[in-house]
Amino acid sequence: MRAHRRRPLAGTTLAAVLALAGCAQDDAATAPDSPVEVPDIRGEDDLDDPHTGALDAGFHEDLPAYDGIEVTLLAEVVEVVSPRVFTVSSPDGGEVGPVLVVATEEAGDVEPQPGTPLVVAATPDVSLEARAVAEELALDVGPEQLAEWDGQPFLPAEVLAPAP
Repeated sequence: MRAHRRRPLAGTTLAAVLALAGCAQDDAATAPDSPVEVPDIRGEDDLDDPHTGALDAGFHEDLPAYDGIEVTLLAEVVEVVSPRVFTVSSPDGGEVGPVLVVATEEAGDVEPQPGTPLVVAATPDVSLEARAVAEELALDVGPEQLAEWDGQPFLPAEVLAPAP
């Protein structure tokens, strides 16, 4: 015996479509926020960075994977060791441990202040060698001030800019 298939009524199909459309609108209302807009601070002659976005938990967790790869991050200053050495964390108050930023002399004349959002263009390094970095970048801090960060990933910043 052959199974009998009934075609749905037009009204039933329309109701189903409208119900699904309503679900899509509800999903959009509960979807995570759209990606954070981060300005291009390297200049138009520089290619787009492989990662541009907020310093969030996902980036923080994957930081070692970005070793040697240009990134541009929106971050918030946590602690200032010197104008060229400071820590940053998530700009939205997320639970992200601080990341050390060591700015090159060419990074700009931005003076970081705790609680201030910054845009940081850097090429992460998987392991800070305090003595070598202090000497190579002619920092105004000694290796002993960087000792707690020795061996940890850090952000050697090539460009710093106030967040828009």
